[in-house]
Amino acid sequence: MIGEQQRRVDVERRVRQELERIGLYRLPVNPVRVANRLGMKVRGAEFTDDSIISVIAPQDNGINILVADSETPYRKRFAVAHSLGHYFLHLNKGREMADRERVDRSSDLFLRGIKPATKSTSKYRTRRAWHRISSDSQNEEVEANWFATELLMPEEFFREEWDWRESVWRLARVFNVTEEAIEYRLKDLGL
Repeated sequence: MIGEQQRRVDVERRVRQELERIGLYRLPVNPVRVANRLGMKVRGAEFTDDSIISVIAPQDNGINILVADSETPYRKRFAVAHSLGHYFLHLNKGREMADRERVDRSSDLFLRGIKPATKSTSKYRTRRAWHRISSDSQNEEVEANWFATELLMPEEFFREEWDWRESVWRLARVFNVTEEAIEYRLKDLGL
């Protein structure tokens, strides 16, 4: 567990560094503005696969983040923040993005942590489930979610606002996220 906790601390530190570097470490954090400041374009898209929420990909000498038009504004914000997490943590190689795209499906977003494998009567199923759960890909999804959470609700600001407001509804308006996201963040921070 210590390894996972340290990874999360490192991811959250990276968010603060990047926001400070581009001059956007203030509330509310707008992930589209962050992407634009980095020279990325964020566009709405209609995907033929309804499970796809977002794609980040190098295109036409730039980087595009495509977000499903069918998603709610809050989920779009999270999807952009999640894609930025992939960019900073998994795709950015120096000053250029690795020559690959990242597709995020609804099952990828909102993963909260790596869950232990469940017991099964079949050894094959147990091995397969463990492989799926402990895969690098799922670790990357969890890290991108940590990044998105810290980007949209930076811990420093979140704690200050909670001390002052102590209202889930008001915090949701301040951070421009859902009340469910606020409740998750409160629990996550032990508030």
